[in-house]
Amino acid sequence: MSELKQRWQALRESQSGLRIRDAAAQLGVSEAALLETRIGDGVKRLSVRIDALCAALPHLGTVMSLIRNESAVHEKDVAFPTATSSDGEIRFNGPGFDLTLIPSSVAHAFYVEDANPKGPLRSIQLFDAAGGALWKIYARDKADHAAFERLLADLAWPEDVQPISFSRPAATAADPAPAGAPVDLQALLEAAAAEAIPVRLEVANHGVRQSHCGPLVRIVRMGPWLNVLDPGFDWHLNEKPLSGGSIEPGDRPSLVLHLASGGEAARLQADTGATADQLAAWRGILQKVVTS
Repeated sequence: MSELKQRWQALRESQSGLRIRDAAAQLGVSEAALLETRIGDGVKRLSVRIDALCAALPHLGTVMSLIRNESAVHEKDVAFPTATSSDGEIRFNGPGFDLTLIPSSVAHAFYVEDANPKGPLRSIQLFDAAGGALWKIYARDKADHAAFERLLADLAWPEDVQPISFSRPAATAADPAPAGAPVDLQALLEAAAAEAIPVRLEVANHGVRQSHCGPLVRIVRMGPWLNVLDPGFDWHLNEKPLSGGSIEPGDRPSLVLHLASGGEAARLQADTGATADQLAAWRGILQKVVTS
């Protein structure tokens, strides 16, 4: 057993329920580096063949698509439509959902199988060159598992290819974080839910941008985490890394949530299906919850 695997195991034993992203941060390595220690133990390397992956997604039935950044986690059950591509991006646009992938950001891929009381959690996970997670696709109850197995076989890692290595993240000066204004985000979500306003809720990292569109129903606070827990859609936002929010004006104004470290945590906007009355209500809610 490698030293890193031993340290990860000890950390999990001392911190029940520890997520791999948090374990990687505590150990000073990437998520993909931790998965490397599990090769042959529920983890397999996969070839990075983005065109093959995206072509296969519409045949997998309903899967759960997950992306996250420093603050937000976006989990959406989706039956993927056929992809389109232009300007170096691959896009999926379906009812209540859209996703944009920058293929050049993906450097590593793994199949991961984790134990779960309800049955094994099986996923394909994509990472950048430094081993940072970009996109995770879970084959759950409503997935076509035979099609999923065919995709895994198609993406099988060639036996004669050398083990992968991870680059160090590029040492670039971070953009200064926008100051942002204080935001009562829970009040915004609850008010939007009460008015049944269809909301476009978007989360992105440097490789993938994913959106859910529709009314929000169940809003739950758990410590610093604010959660939307709706059928087929979960959104989790840790407010600690945020510096605040700002309103982007327009026909459908957006609330942009900024990370203190720089960059964008999430974006919320009244969806295109909102009525004139709902749009007026949305504008009023934004003005109330964003402190100028």
